[in-house]
Amino acid sequence: MTVFLGDIFQRGNEEIECLELLKDNEIVCLKGNCELYMEFGVDIDPDVEYLRDYYDETRKKLTSEQMQFIKQMPLFYENECHGHKIHFSHFLFSDINSSYPFLQLADLKNGVFDTVCKSEDVMKYELVVIGHSHQNFVKGNVVSVSASGVEGASYLLIEDNGDGVSFEHISIDALTN
Repeated sequence: MTVFLGDIFQRGNEEIECLELLKDNEIVCLKGNCELYMEFGVDIDPDVEYLRDYYDETRKKLTSEQMQFIKQMPLFYENECHGHKIHFSHFLFSDINSSYPFLQLADLKNGVFDTVCKSEDVMKYELVVIGHSHQNFVKGNVVSVSASGVEGASYLLIEDNGDGVSFEHISIDALTN
């Protein structure tokens, strides 16, 4: 199974083509902040006002079917195998019922992210996989995967061997060199 952690948009010149590939290939596609901006506009995040024109113009290029696909993308996906629970989301949540549900990137440095990593909502999983920060790191049971389209891009290979869950960051750069 393949899980896409969000952010189809702002990642190159073929975003619509990427959307179609994801849509047509039975991939679990999670909603990231870029899909939220496409669906709701940039007003949900005051830090991205400078992207208003980009999202307004890109939204005009989408078909109603493509926009419906974006709207139906879930914020998270959970899987359980041999009693091991794995949670996938674009980033950790501050308020899942908010129009912008994710923590801010600044929370990686101000201690909020670390506190949420230790919360019951996160600790109940053996593995929590996120991607928003564009960095590869491990913090307890939280694993961040770098974004494709940026230097240091990777994907995560996860294996549940019955006794536990293991994972490996696979560098995309290493595959193309």
